[in-house]
Amino acid sequence: MQKSAFALFILTSAAVLPSALIAPVAAGPALADEAELAGQDTQFLAKAIVSGLGEVELSQVAAQKASQPQVKQFAERMVKNHMAVNDKLMNEAQRHKIKTTGTKGTPPLEPNQKAQMTKEQLEGLSGDKLDKAYMQRMIQDHVQAVALFQDEAKNGKDKPLRDFATDTLPALQDHLKQAREIGGQVGVEG
Repeated sequence: MQKSAFALFILTSAAVLPSALIAPVAAGPALADEAELAGQDTQFLAKAIVSGLGEVELSQVAAQKASQPQVKQFAERMVKNHMAVNDKLMNEAQRHKIKTTGTKGTPPLEPNQKAQMTKEQLEGLSGDKLDKAYMQRMIQDHVQAVALFQDEAKNGKDKPLRDFATDTLPALQDHLKQAREIGGQVGVEG
């Protein structure tokens, strides 16, 4: 695998990821060595890390500004749970020697400008509008996260990553269920 394969993957995957969750990545060496990781697993790691970071950022805003106690509690739970999952994902990236720190010309995996705009938009809201916007976004993000983790659990080549996805999936499904329930309480339709 060439050193630029991961960077090429990130560039091409931007078209299929939710635009608010994927960080732009410049061409450059993204692998510390020639360690091979199946494309499915590399995609899973990149998407899951970027998605998790975005959810934590939005949830931190909601934890501070939510007007409904159930929204605030959900946001606090998302920060705690997704930070723990993100730590495990970053450990997996390190295990596979995938750079996530932005060294040597490669930007870090982090929410991009569109995710930042969403965060800024959320920060500009208050009361019921903030609660509704946040819960709507959490439903969307968790639908995508459940699909991502289901795909890795079914199709991943790296057993530890596949097992991690399988083990994490029930919590994500529970988050989605809770997001839909709380979303319904604050006026999110669907």
